[in-house]
Amino acid sequence: MAALSYISYFFLPVIFPLIVWIVASDRPFVKKHAKRAFLSQLFPVLWVLILAIVIGLVGAFTSTSFSWGWLSITLIAITCLIVLISLIYNVVYAIRVLID
Repeated sequence: MAALSYISYFFLPVIFPLIVWIVASDRPFVKKHAKRAFLSQLFPVLWVLILAIVIGLVGAFTSTSFSWGWLSITLIAITCLIVLISLIYNVVYAIRVLID
């Protein structure tokens, strides 16, 4: 279940590790890894939500002469990098848990 919490990045991110974290209260190993998987999958989701709000608000309240294109592209590139790092982290830890 601990490794499956990390692998859930592909099929049910954030929700599955949260459920495992809540249900596995009597198994500390599984609970620890479910919590780590939950937090590592939650961070990119929160970042994307904040980014969408910022881009939306800035786009709504700026004049049309303001060129916000490069900043948007940079923030989206940073977001893609954060999501990729989170994906790699989850896959690596899933393999480590399976090896243990």
